[in-house]
Amino acid sequence: MVGQKSRMAETLKETISIILKIIFILIIIYVAFQVLKAILGGTWATENIIIAGMGIILAGMFVIVGFLINQGKVLGMLEERTKNIGNSLSNLGSDFKRHLSDK
Repeated sequence: MVGQKSRMAETLKETISIILKIIFILIIIYVAFQVLKAILGGTWATENIIIAGMGIILAGMFVIVGFLINQGKVLGMLEERTKNIGNSLSNLGSDFKRHLSDK
C-alpha cells in the first residue's frame, strides 16, 4: 500500500515536471516568435521583449535552484551512507585486531 502511494507520488511529480517543462518551452517559443516579429516590424515593443526575456531567465533560475536542492538531498543521503559504511569498516577492522590479539 505504501509502495503504491510512493509510486503514485513519483509519477505525479514526473507528470507535473513534464507539464511545466512543456509550458516553459512553449513560452520560450512564443517569445522567440515575438522577437522575430519585432525585428521584422511586428507588434511587441522593445520593453515587452526585455521583460519577457527576464521572465524566462527568472523561470530558468527557479528550475536550476530546484535541481540544485534535489542534488543536495541526494548527495546528503550518499554522504550519510558512505559515513555508515566507513563506521562499519572501522568496526570490522577493530574486530579483526581484537581477534588477532586474542591468539
